[in-house]
Order: sequence, then structure tokens, then C-alpha cells
Amino acid sequence: MTSAPAPPLAPVFAPAGVYAPQHDTALLTRAVTAERPGPGTEVLDLGTGSGAVALHAARTGARVTAVDISWTAVLTARINAARAGCRVRVHRGDLTTPVTGRTFDLVVSNPPYVPAPQETL
Repeated sequence: MTSAPAPPLAPVFAPAGVYAPQHDTALLTRAVTAERPGPGTEVLDLGTGSGAVALHAARTGARVTAVDISWTAVLTARINAARAGCRVRVHRGDLTTPVTGRTFDLVVSNPPYVPAPQETL
């Protein structure tokens, strides 16, 4: 069985300190597409970074909320959503703290890779 190529990523602004979309981002957007979100689907993107995955979900008509702990990432995701004409609610906070009490149909995350010494793995 072969898998379909990852969907193209929309160009996004990613300043220094904010993860720029790469191959793993494209793989995650393909997984989002496979879940078939659409109008009425509530999507949460944790650690949104540039907002690339959130924007992809928003283009399906889903209602998207994105969270990041970095103010730079929050502002970047908001800028990218505005430039793309997508409605994405972007909050600053630690994981799910900004959305406590809410429920979502789909939760996605592409957290940063944090190197660890071999002896701790």
C-alpha cells in the first residue's frame, strides 16, 4: 500500500524562534486531512508555532483554536491567519490551560524536538 503525497503547505511567515513548516508539518496536515474535519468540527492545535497546521484545518471549514506558550508564535500564527483569510482563535498559554473546560473533536500537535543526553533516554 502506498500513501498519497502530503498536501502542499500554504506559505507562512516564520520569524527566528518560531518553527517553520517542514516535512513533518506536511505529514501532520495529511493526517488532519485523513480525519476529514469540516464545518462544525472543533480542532485544537497545541504548540501551533507558525500556525501552519491550524491554517490547514481552518481551510476545511473547521473551527480552529490554536495555543502556544510563546508570544512570538502566537503573534506569528495570528499574522499568518490574517494573511490567509482564515479564522483561527490563537491563545497564549501552557498546553490546554487557555481552553480548560472546552471539548474538541480533533487535537493535533507538532511539538518542538528537544534533544536529550543519550543516558536519559
